[in-house]
Amino acid sequence: MKILIIDDETRILTLFKDFMETFGHEVEIAIDGDKGLGKFKNTNFDLIVMDYRMHGKDGLQVSREMMDIDKNVKILFVSADSSVKEKAIQMGAVGFLLKPFYIDVLIREIERVGKL
Repeated sequence: MKILIIDDETRILTLFKDFMETFGHEVEIAIDGDKGLGKFKNTNFDLIVMDYRMHGKDGLQVSREMMDIDKNVKILFVSADSSVKEKAIQMGAVGFLLKPFYIDVLIREIERVGKL
């Protein structure tokens, strides 16, 4: 699966990327929403894994813009802010993981989304 991870924490980007690649996924990373949007516009991804709280645009703003480009985009939110879970799911996110979580939970969620 080709995955784009958008998060403003470098250590999270590195950790997620390393684990996802270990499971055979092709992964690109972006340090903020604008950089993520730029990559999204130029590449077809099977899944976007995105934080909510980021510098500049938040995850919901970025999701709206992505969905305006491709209404079928699959976005999995990974956030420490549970207050946006319902809004993210209502907008069309395929899942929401509340940080912190074990990395195997993320891998299982990616596998679930891959079957959608």
